Amino acid sequence: MNNVNLIDALWPNSKTQNYFRNISIIIFGTILLTISAHIKIPIPPVPVTLQTLVVLVFAMTVGRNIAFITFFFYLFQGSIGLPVFANPPFSGPYYLIGSSGGYLFGMLLASYLVGYLAEKNYDKNYFNSLLVIFLGTIIIFIPGLIWLGFWFEHFHPKAETINLIGGYKLAFIHGLFVFKFTEPVKIALAASITPLVWQYIVKK
Repeated sequence: MNNVNLIDALWPNSKTQNYFRNISIIIFGTILLTISAHIKIPIPPVPVTLQTLVVLVFAMTVGRNIAFITFFFYLFQGSIGLPVFANPPFSGPYYLIGSSGGYLFGMLLASYLVGYLAEKNYDKNYFNSLLVIFLGTIIIFIPGLIWLGFWFEHFHPKAETINLIGGYKLAFIHGLFVFKFTEPVKIALAASITPLVWQYIVKK
């Protein structure tokens, strides 16, 4: 099973159904992303959702190409008006430059890298999977915090009273420290899913 994506073990690919299978996975992935975005603790300006868990596990399951295309398609759906995002108004191009915009961009990057590492067999045991999921989480948070600090300084309703340092102080408070209890749980859970499924497949 070297260099085999988990999705290929669960749903073997073939030339006759290649496009149907991949399109079905992409559509199913965007539905999962939408549902996970709406399962949330509504803490402004960035809510706590299940979406990071779904993004990372989905990428570990399907590999880099389908994961990247799926998340890009999800962003496209939201930008043209489908209510797929976590916060009101749930859609629109301006949402992508809102407080969560950097995290969404980070998820796009993480979906590719995590999917790539899964293709290199980092999805088959817990410790490798944990390393990849942790790395993916860092990739999500770096652009998320960079943009959130800029957003506080320039777009927050009280932006005229917030300078550069104040913006990034608020970004760390509201965009990182608020997740100090939820993210470790999601990382541990996400890291366990693909190895457990692989163990089940091998034992069958």
